[in-house]
Amino acid sequence: MLKINTVSTAYGSIPVLKDVSIHVPRGSITCLLGSNGAGKTTMIKTILGLVPALTGEIIFNGKKINGLSTEDIVKSGIAVVPEGRRVFPKMTVWENLQIGACNIKDKGKIQNSLDKVFTLFPRLGERRSQNAGTMSGGEQQMLAMGRALMSQPQIMLMDEPSLGLAPLMVNEIFRTIDEISKEGTTVLLIEQNGFKAIQMSHYAYLLQKGRIILESTDSDPASKEKIKEVYLKHGTGGNSSEPNE
Repeated sequence: MLKINTVSTAYGSIPVLKDVSIHVPRGSITCLLGSNGAGKTTMIKTILGLVPALTGEIIFNGKKINGLSTEDIVKSGIAVVPEGRRVFPKMTVWENLQIGACNIKDKGKIQNSLDKVFTLFPRLGERRSQNAGTMSGGEQQMLAMGRALMSQPQIMLMDEPSLGLAPLMVNEIFRTIDEISKEGTTVLLIEQNGFKAIQMSHYAYLLQKGRIILESTDSDPASKEKIKEVYLKHGTGGNSSEPNE
């Protein structure tokens, strides 16, 4: 579904991603692991066209999307759950969700999306009139995920969805990601919570200093163990100059 082929990026003269190749098959949960500064968030920004790819290409459903506007990339079926949630704090839950459906004109489809979101996140249904800024971090994360689902995406890019959440809420968020995947939405998961991410993912990539150094699949348990050994026990290390990563 989504293929990143030998993509390189830079901020000015500072290289960030270096010949990165990632394959996200349709229906999978694919995780990208790495320490702060490894280039994970830049990967999201590059897919969305916010950071240009200097080399390589990004293919979505067989079509090259790097070079398209961010709006056209999103309209093609890609949604993002950004790091830090970034909900609209002075708007209600219902209003935040409506923004996620801004490219859908069919009111019936919007209502179907709302029903699915409220089924997946009953708490959002209970608090649809509450301002987002008054909700807990975990509830805001649910809202950010629900907002992304409102666009009926084919693939969701999730950037650190467990960041800053209590352990019980982390478990709930990962359970929901698994459910979203089982309902047919492909997921590219950017995470620092390596243990849980590797456990639930069909494919995993380890990014260090802007390069993919290891990859693994469900069908090769030894490769998953290798990533766990390098990432969980020893860390990925490296100091990148990537802004806001």
